[in-house]
Amino acid sequence: MHDDDAAMIDQDHLREMIEVISGELELRPLLTSIVQKACELLHADRGSIGLVDLESESVKIEAIYKMPSEELGSVAKSGDGLAGKVYRDREPVLIDRYGDLSSPQLGGMDEDSVVGMPIMWRGDIIGTFGIGAAPPKRFGDNDLRMLEMFARHAAIAINNARSYEREKKYAALKERQRLARDLHDSVSQLIFSMSLVAQSIEPGFQQDEAEGKARANRLLEIARLAQSEMKALLDELRGPGDEDKGSLAAYARHNGLAKALQRHCDLTAPEDATVIFDINNECDLSELLEETLLRICQEALANAFRHGGAKTVSISLKRNGTELCFRIEDDGQGLTTGHAPDSTTTRIGIASMRARAVKAGGHLTVENRAGGGVCVELRAPLH
Repeated sequence: MHDDDAAMIDQDHLREMIEVISGELELRPLLTSIVQKACELLHADRGSIGLVDLESESVKIEAIYKMPSEELGSVAKSGDGLAGKVYRDREPVLIDRYGDLSSPQLGGMDEDSVVGMPIMWRGDIIGTFGIGAAPPKRFGDNDLRMLEMFARHAAIAINNARSYEREKKYAALKERQRLARDLHDSVSQLIFSMSLVAQSIEPGFQQDEAEGKARANRLLEIARLAQSEMKALLDELRGPGDEDKGSLAAYARHNGLAKALQRHCDLTAPEDATVIFDINNECDLSELLEETLLRICQEALANAFRHGGAKTVSISLKRNGTELCFRIEDDGQGLTTGHAPDSTTTRIGIASMRARAVKAGGHLTVENRAGGGVCVELRAPLH
């Protein structure tokens, strides 16, 4: 076979290798695939790929191909072994006999021909190749060129996989934060209401049997709603479905925001409290905006009754062109410092409300009213 023909075959093989690694986004299987394909490309017997740890200035072997198992996870400091030499010098290494390396790390491979190659990304070394072959194989300049080209594409694939992992971790964090908000704004508020109603059952029976039974039934209703809310959150974790039909958000989707809030207040508001509704023309609210208003109102009501001792709360929804104004006002004690929350649970709740407002593209304010109490106001565009 002529040299030109061999070069063409090598180039075709290289393109195939690049296509294979370009389709993998998970870092661990990607590295395993890369080192295997590098060995196949150079017709080598064995190999490893390491990633650079900048803090410790070392290379950790992350994937191997037909190497001793103890090599996986091993760490080479700058200058130590083949990986350490490549890391220190930032340039390819071609050695006919591995045993001639100044500090060989592996036994039983002294006669191997080895090639080391830095994996560079935007001028920085991010990893190293270490490829070996037993006699009579001897690597040459063409092997070096092929591995160098492959390393450039490997660097792109590794960077993409790392970006993908970061995005997955970020997405998982955002999802955990969202679930925490939902638990706080729905289930935890209902559990608090259950505790208040439970405390009132004995006095209710002391008053008369019918009142005691009514309060016990109210406790059961709140417990059922809390169970539905929890099932809805669990169903979200499992995947899409219609098992959340008993949740308050699902109730709002089918019956409207006003009726859902009325139901919530009937179950959770103190007996001596009055809630006034002024909600009209809600039929064109998007699902996201409707649930945003629902959860913000739940939290504002809980703060008003639990922390503010409010006796009257008014809930209004107004429109101004393409913007809506949703307002919850109470006559309670207000915030102790005007704008700052006065307890840990209130801080969590207000942070949750603000996060929901931002997600809906709106702006939330929580301020003391001039005549006493607190005003929670959300202004958001109609979607």
